[in-house]
Amino acid sequence: MKTVICLFFLWGMTLTDPLSPGLMPGNESEVSAKTTPFFLVKQENDISIYTRWLPVDEKRLARQVKVTFAVDAPAGAALSVLLNDSAFTSWMRGTSDYHRIRTIDSGNWFSYIQFSIPWPLNDQDCIIHYEVKSNTENYKEILLNGDPDYMGAVEGVTRISHMEGGWKLVSIGPNRTLVEYVIFSKQPSSFPRWITDPIIQNNMIKTMTAFREQVGHVGQVERRAP
Repeated sequence: MKTVICLFFLWGMTLTDPLSPGLMPGNESEVSAKTTPFFLVKQENDISIYTRWLPVDEKRLARQVKVTFAVDAPAGAALSVLLNDSAFTSWMRGTSDYHRIRTIDSGNWFSYIQFSIPWPLNDQDCIIHYEVKSNTENYKEILLNGDPDYMGAVEGVTRISHMEGGWKLVSIGPNRTLVEYVIFSKQPSSFPRWITDPIIQNNMIKTMTAFREQVGHVGQVERRAP
């Protein structure tokens, strides 16, 4: 029996609501990425999780999730972990497969990700286009865009229809980096949030804790290198 609750799956399938101004955080009458603020929903282990509601269409809102934390390592160490395909499943909770489908160049590639979902539901997968938009010493940014039609469906696995987000790595001092991760999916809701929100948040904390530990280890190795 599959028992791992997949982080991406829950984002895509639970973080949506009917469009109702009376239910919007702060009771905003206009909702957009430019005007809607993020709200802190969980803080643990020096990792902060924020969400905000954005419109999917005239009838539905979906939540965008942002995670921030600092790591005692340079931005380059964090980027090297993100570029390490073989390490991905060791820190991203709920992933059973990750591999590159196509590499265009060092800053532009497509990857396949499969997530383990509890029985009796099918496993989920997605194809993500990664694009390094900035790679300076003090600031690095990677955009993530789902491309569900890039390859054919895998038998017995449900394709995630929409996903977008990105990573920002900002140097805030010698050997210290601020990490920001944002993810957003328009996929319709399937489960009540009061059940799944705690699971999503706990998995997010575990994922980013594992990522931070790997980045810190890489940073230590780099500092010891001659």
